[in-house]
Amino acid sequence: MKWLTSVLQFFTNPVADLTGSYRERKRIAAEMAADIATAESNLKIAELNNKARRLEAQENNDSSYDNIVLANRRDTLMDELIIIVFLGLFLAHFVPELQPYMHSGWSAMGYNGAPWYFEFVIVGIAVSTLGLMRLFRVFWQLKAPKARAEP
Repeated sequence: MKWLTSVLQFFTNPVADLTGSYRERKRIAAEMAADIATAESNLKIAELNNKARRLEAQENNDSSYDNIVLANRRDTLMDELIIIVFLGLFLAHFVPELQPYMHSGWSAMGYNGAPWYFEFVIVGIAVSTLGLMRLFRVFWQLKAPKARAEP
């Protein structure tokens, strides 16, 4: 009877080894797939956490900037002079008698109308006068072309 068991084992062991290694490979593949899915999930969570930290830091920086600008404005009159000059230039565009002079002045400098930086200065004055850095950032993001899509 022992010889029969030996003969049967001679034929069945290779088949058992093949099916056993196949099941082992399948188990390892399933574990690897689960590990990869976990790693991808962890990466996505880390990216979202980093984005949230960046936005929070940006908000804090904007708030700090606004506070510093408002505190610095108390110490000098130069800010008021610059604001008055640019506010005067801005308002002159809306006075019908002054519009030809404004257009001629911009044309003399090679512009078809007020240049982009004039708008930038006016927005900057609003930002510095009212402490509206967050508003400025929204304005600038609306004006900027969409160079890349957020993931």
